[in-house]
Amino acid sequence: MMNNVMKWALGLVGAVLLILVMTCPNEEDYTKWLSTEHGIVCVNTGPDMGCKRQEAEVKWNSRYIMHAGIYIQVRDKYSEGNMDFEIKAFGIFNHFFDYSSNPNGD
Repeated sequence: MMNNVMKWALGLVGAVLLILVMTCPNEEDYTKWLSTEHGIVCVNTGPDMGCKRQEAEVKWNSRYIMHAGIYIQVRDKYSEGNMDFEIKAFGIFNHFFDYSSNPNGD
């Protein structure tokens, strides 16, 4: 009786982990989300990254990515005019959750 419960429990944990791995978003998914949610589009122009939000020029400063296999965490730092802002996102199940303190750049 107990062996069956353990097998079911391990099977369930294994299935959940497999689903998490298969639905973990990648950097390309993040780029699409960034464009949709924040209107920020960046183009790599060789030595530099050219970014815009709507029509305004935005300077990309840095990106930190932690890819844990079952989730991804991204932290992007930008400057717009003389104001710095940070976009922080947590990606899991093919979805990103914004936990920036300033999600709209204000």
